[in-house]
Amino acid sequence: MHRNVVLNRIIFFLSLIGIVLAVYVLQSFLRQTSIVCLNSGCELVRKSPASYLFGLLPVPAVGLVGYSLLAILSFLRSASTKYSVLFLKIMLGIAIFGVLFVSWFTYTEIFIIKAICTWCAVSAVNMFVIFLLVGKSYLLESKVKKGR
Repeated sequence: MHRNVVLNRIIFFLSLIGIVLAVYVLQSFLRQTSIVCLNSGCELVRKSPASYLFGLLPVPAVGLVGYSLLAILSFLRSASTKYSVLFLKIMLGIAIFGVLFVSWFTYTEIFIIKAICTWCAVSAVNMFVIFLLVGKSYLLESKVKKGR
């Protein structure tokens, strides 16, 4: 099996994990209920105004959109070779945005909220891994295009 196919499947699987994480945390924001957490950080983060973009949008909603787009694009990429490179480029853009976003939010957790949500930290690691895999896939695709 081609390495890029394997990478794409892993990206799809990690995106599904990200969707589950985002839905779990988002439902606690929407229902204003606590979630299972390894520390008290999840509640402090959930209750903080800094966890809402522009005071309105819960941060996990951004994750849900990003992970959903990555899952859809990685699925479409495996189903269509015609637009595979285009889908990969869009995935790379989303992954770059995702890494920048989780880096900003981790900074916000540490220095503004002064608490770490375990689920957010797991999601941040997940997004970094997806970014690395999408980047690796993009490099492999570039080599194939160059005929190496």
